[in-house]
Amino acid sequence: MTDTDADRSAVAGEPDERAGLEREATYRKLKGWYRVDRDASSKWREEARIDFDMVAGHQWDPADEAALRDQGRPPITFNRCLPIIKAVAGSEVNSRLDIQYLPREIGDTALNELLTEGSRYLADEAEAEDEESDAFIDVTICGMGWVEMRLDYETNPDGAYVEDRVNPLEMIWDASATKRNLSDARRFFRAKSMDRAEAEAMFPDADPADLDAAWAEDRDGDGPHNQIQPGQRRSDRPASADEGTARVTIVEAVWWERKRVATVTDPSTGETVEMDDEQASTLERRAAALGMDIEVQRRMKRVYRRAFLGNAILAETPSPAGDQFHYACMTGDRDQNRNSWFGIVRPMRDPQRFANKWLSQTLDMLNRQAKGGLLMETNAVPDQAAFEETYAKPGAISWVEPGTLTNGRMKEKPLPVMPAGHYQMMELAIMSIRDSSGVNLELMGQKQQEQAGVLEYQRKQAAMTMLASLFDSLRRARKHIGRVRLYLIQNFLSDGRLVRIMGDGVTRVVPLLRDKTAGEYDVVIDDAPASPNQQQVVWQTFTAVLPIIKDMITPQVLLEVLPYSPFPASFVAKMRELLAQAPTDPQAEQQQQIAVQTAVAKIQDLTAGAALKNAKAGREAALTQGDHIDGFAKVAALAAPPEQPASAFAA
Repeated sequence: MTDTDADRSAVAGEPDERAGLEREATYRKLKGWYRVDRDASSKWREEARIDFDMVAGHQWDPADEAALRDQGRPPITFNRCLPIIKAVAGSEVNSRLDIQYLPREIGDTALNELLTEGSRYLADEAEAEDEESDAFIDVTICGMGWVEMRLDYETNPDGAYVEDRVNPLEMIWDASATKRNLSDARRFFRAKSMDRAEAEAMFPDADPADLDAAWAEDRDGDGPHNQIQPGQRRSDRPASADEGTARVTIVEAVWWERKRVATVTDPSTGETVEMDDEQASTLERRAAALGMDIEVQRRMKRVYRRAFLGNAILAETPSPAGDQFHYACMTGDRDQNRNSWFGIVRPMRDPQRFANKWLSQTLDMLNRQAKGGLLMETNAVPDQAAFEETYAKPGAISWVEPGTLTNGRMKEKPLPVMPAGHYQMMELAIMSIRDSSGVNLELMGQKQQEQAGVLEYQRKQAAMTMLASLFDSLRRARKHIGRVRLYLIQNFLSDGRLVRIMGDGVTRVVPLLRDKTAGEYDVVIDDAPASPNQQQVVWQTFTAVLPIIKDMITPQVLLEVLPYSPFPASFVAKMRELLAQAPTDPQAEQQQQIAVQTAVAKIQDLTAGAALKNAKAGREAALTQGDHIDGFAKVAALAAPPEQPASAFAA
């Protein structure tokens, strides 16, 4: 090989060498970020495990449980945390939210309906509501819930939309993020344990020695990490798949970084094109050489990336969700000093453990105290066996020696007496479990006494007010999910695939095409028509005004009302189909318009009458209150002491 060929080879190999160095630098950077973020959230991870144990019924502290078992006392557990969590989760299920897309440009109403209905269809196929509800349960328990949005090409070669609830203990987040739902986070990590065979199938081109992020594990807990040296055998894990189900850890990293980009305007067409800064500089030099004047504007842009880490970078790609994370996070209440989050289980821990200890102590006291019987001397009865046999027999006579009862040679054992205030303290502990969570008996459906329906509804709403921050986090997370879902529909799923659309009373099958889904949209979260709470409120309101508007009910009105009815879905679909096919009668429409005007006038009259009555009642109340004030002023004037001269030091 000549010197010229060697120089060419060296020049040709420079890009690969530069890419390798950049890849190694990225790996070290992500690895350092992971260690910092995981150590920052290690305390939260310990607390989250305790929260999950409390809900699962493992509520005793290990030291207290061991002490009780050493004493022969059973650790009693009455799990009252689980019903509270299930009540909150049921409230979310009964009032689920719906994702809708509103167009930003005039004339895109049809596209809006197609996107909204297409999003509902994809969510229904992916069972997204159930996954989001599971994530909401996580945020209620430990303060953090996670949902992943992605396309699955294993089940569908064209890509199937998937939403998965993610175990919160697998997630690592930016230690500097402080906003709700971690909206200001720069990076997320997910450390997932899987079979080695699964990892090899995911990354077939990777070196098998790199398919394990041992540095991401901490076998002794969640303290500082001790990296396992290469080649060191771990005793709790097989060295190869031949020895058993070998498991490895793969870390997924998603982050954004700032990149300088340029926007170039074509002088002939006026169109703008975004490109890298280096490409724009090259274009400027070529345009200057040709005597062309082009407009170039440079700015900083966020670029979202994703990488899979083992002992090296296994794969690196752009973010699957475009200019956003494909993970949606929900957060509970903020722990400001530790920069972490917690759910409603943490304030319930002490009352729940307190109640368990009181129950255990009560049972131990009852077991140790006497259950009745006698204290007697050995010669107090002539026949001890006969006395024992007849003592507890109803109607039997137990004979004793003369003088036994007079001399006090026989005495009954005292019945067990609990300390004063014992039951009150135990009841306080049980009540404090609900009080600390903010969930009352009305929300749990366990209120025993009879009360007015309005009062019970108001108390349920008061409990929902206490939990409003959790539902607000869910609403915010669903907005993020809606934006990611919109990006996937517009860029990957608009390939002509057929989706089922419910509209105008009939079910249609419409293809998703790019020209029908393009554009910019706002994501709006609204109550889903299928949620039981929304159905109940709308249907009760509709039936209340039905006697007034019965003459103005048209097939179009019924088409809009039926989805909110408590009728089965199959019946509603059939009725909407029949109403959509019903012919229209011009004369009937004219009569219905007259009926509508009459009903509106009647409603206005009723409203005006009610307003007049309220005004009169308010005027009478004001006059009555004025009389009371005048009377009180007169009495106060008579009872007031004589006026004293002002002091010279008075202000």
